Amino acid sequence: MVHITGLMGGLASVAATALDPTMVASMFIPGAQGSALARIGSQVAIGAASTAVSEIALNNQQITRTLGESAGHIAAGTLLSGVFASAGAAISPAVRKAATREVGDALDNLSVTSAVDNAAASLPEGGSVGAARISEATLEDLTPVSGGAIGTFARKAGSYLTPVTRLIESPSKTARRTALELAENNFTLEGNLRGIETPIAAETRVRGWRREEAAVVVTNKQAYAKYKADGGDLGFASFREEVGNAMRNGDIHGNSAVQDAARAMRQVVDRVKVAQQKLGLLPADEELKAIGQTSYFPRVYKVGKIISERDKFRNMLVDWWSRGEKTMSREEAEITADATINKIVGAKIPQDFANVFTVKAAGSTRSRTLSVPDRLMKDYLESDANYVLQRHIREASAEVELTRTFGNKSLDKQLKDIQDEYDALMRSKPAEQAKLAKARDNDIRDITALRDRLVGTYGMPDDPSSFFVRAGAFLRSANFVTKLGGMTVSAIPDLARGVMVNGFSNSMRGYSALISRSPAFKASRAEMQKMAVGLETILHTRARTMGDLVDSSSRTTAVEAGMERVTDVFGKLTLMGHFDDVNKSVNGMITSDSILSGAAAAKKLAKLGINPNMAGRIRSEFQKHGEVIDGWHIGNFEKWDDQHVAGVFQSAVLKDVNNTVITPGIGDTPLWASTPLGKTVFQFKSFATASYNRATLGGLQEGTAQFYYGTAFQVGLGALTYALKQAANGKDIDTSPQKLVLEGLDRSGILGPLMEYNNMAEKASGGMVGLGAIFGTGTQSRYASRGFIGSALGPTFGLLDTLTDVTSGVLNGDAGDRVIHNARTLLPGNNLFWIAPLINQIDPGMR
Repeated sequence: MVHITGLMGGLASVAATALDPTMVASMFIPGAQGSALARIGSQVAIGAASTAVSEIALNNQQITRTLGESAGHIAAGTLLSGVFASAGAAISPAVRKAATREVGDALDNLSVTSAVDNAAASLPEGGSVGAARISEATLEDLTPVSGGAIGTFARKAGSYLTPVTRLIESPSKTARRTALELAENNFTLEGNLRGIETPIAAETRVRGWRREEAAVVVTNKQAYAKYKADGGDLGFASFREEVGNAMRNGDIHGNSAVQDAARAMRQVVDRVKVAQQKLGLLPADEELKAIGQTSYFPRVYKVGKIISERDKFRNMLVDWWSRGEKTMSREEAEITADATINKIVGAKIPQDFANVFTVKAAGSTRSRTLSVPDRLMKDYLESDANYVLQRHIREASAEVELTRTFGNKSLDKQLKDIQDEYDALMRSKPAEQAKLAKARDNDIRDITALRDRLVGTYGMPDDPSSFFVRAGAFLRSANFVTKLGGMTVSAIPDLARGVMVNGFSNSMRGYSALISRSPAFKASRAEMQKMAVGLETILHTRARTMGDLVDSSSRTTAVEAGMERVTDVFGKLTLMGHFDDVNKSVNGMITSDSILSGAAAAKKLAKLGINPNMAGRIRSEFQKHGEVIDGWHIGNFEKWDDQHVAGVFQSAVLKDVNNTVITPGIGDTPLWASTPLGKTVFQFKSFATASYNRATLGGLQEGTAQFYYGTAFQVGLGALTYALKQAANGKDIDTSPQKLVLEGLDRSGILGPLMEYNNMAEKASGGMVGLGAIFGTGTQSRYASRGFIGSALGPTFGLLDTLTDVTSGVLNGDAGDRVIHNARTLLPGNNLFWIAPLINQIDPGMR
């Protein structure tokens, strides 16, 4: 009788063949039964046959080798032959063999739960439970592992691009440590091999606060549903404003649904407020009441309204201080009112408003806090509870975590320590003083930039409410809703990242739990959301980050508010949030299980911020409060006795998920891309540099077989995405191996900005320069619809070029096919993947 894993291996073989990306692509590609894809199919058959022959020989030689093992390895040979045939030409035979063996072993052991308690076993000899603290780490400890010749070359080639890759190469130990404490990253350090944990970055902890943002959004939605069920007639936006007004008025309102929502969100506000007050970032409750707040609700001003009604707002302040409150003369009040308004209008982020009424009156050397009741300024304050509280949480959390990590939000001590370390280096190496001085200036620039990016002020102009700044933000939003309708299809290669990081077996097991609706997945999903993992359907943070829509300045006009609503609706229509949530939830479940079960290697744990001692404490908490459902370890971390340990566990899972499902962070884009013009030029390119930092460099440093076969799988899915996009647009599909591999590389993101450079070169030269010219495949399809201006200067300049073309055509009475097509591309949602094929039927430019 065949062993049960033999049956599973056989089924997996069929499934693998059916799910091979090249085989799936063939169903969408006309004529796929012949030519290149026929050869790919033959490679699948050859792979299966050759592996079967090998297994027959091994079964004859190894008495203990089971039929199940053979079936698993034959299935692996079938699966990977298809992937390698389309995308693996550059992968060495040794890596192919290791990858096939690993997947085969995984298929053979699908029925076996994760190994337990092997974290200690994976320590190098001499490793101890009490690992050295990061503060004691040497410069060598803080150096990324080489990742072999290719890894070293890739790291050096990309080190100049982004602040975090520059800082990790710094000659200053303090600069490296500070960068690791600031920015989330995916480096494997030499110290990780010795059990020294990478510090949990302030950025990762800030991202953990998004669960509070999600609580605000969900609470309001639920309350509004109840309000409508009870016969309420307000729109959702007006309802949220009523909730905000109630929160300013002691959480009291005439409508019970509004009042319940205000009281529920008071818990969120209080958690943020208490964290700020403990660190001295917010005045005590008594002082908050002294400035005129009946109950604390963050003040976010309508800057545009104050600018347009400056005299009216100024007179209101002057009258209150000189006649109502009678705290100063009218002359003093007029001077103080102007200073206050200038503070409001010039603030880079709403959080700057916290001390807006702490001013120096004329002739005084001391600051004092002036009172202005909310009721007087109601018309000049944002009341939308979602808008106010979400922005408040983002900005307050950054200040809280910077202060917790570094002692203050300015990083004064760390910057001084970097300066002192360089002074010592220059004294010891006088011949290199000029080189070290330049490195010092660069490090200080990059550290302060990471700090300011986390807060949201880096690169912001002195006048964030100026027309050109606001127009740039509006046009970036317009690009988002007119050009990213197919981003969910473009994200198909993201599915391979789980294989690259967690391996085939774990990934297959995770998605099996999802598909079978295992109670373990439901329990894990709830736990993940409490960790701020899988909140994309609610917050759309990943899509907005990749679309470069993150803007910390206040909205100034009703048009901007309207565009925010349009982008939110569009984000939901793309279904990207649902796609990301599934991907993040599954990979979070896998990471959590590996940590709690003890299956994760010590090197991986150290990379995630867990040393062997902390790993033992996590296991201890799990044994007391956790549970195992269908073989999956569920932590129930909210019940843990030691919440510090729970926090480390949550941050580790969140960091790993953000690295697996690439989520750009503060260190993943060039500094110039944070300026108003830079945001415009660099729009839609943040994923390229983030993927290079987190997937390519991180994977090469790990150097596992699963990274290589996962990369091949990702390239195969990239080729599938190309085929789907071409078919949806009614365009011919080039099925040559060269084209499929190049398109797969481009759409996988594995080469990061290198393919961006290639694509721009191809566009600028008309296809005469670049990989397409070398291999005779033409320009890459991802850039096919872009003009030269849009390719080189970003989609905003391409949008302006299109607008000019449409306007000129209409004014000249030349509304031909090109003009009609260009006009279509200006419509929000015109390329949503589920509606674009229908529009393409009537678009003359697509024929």
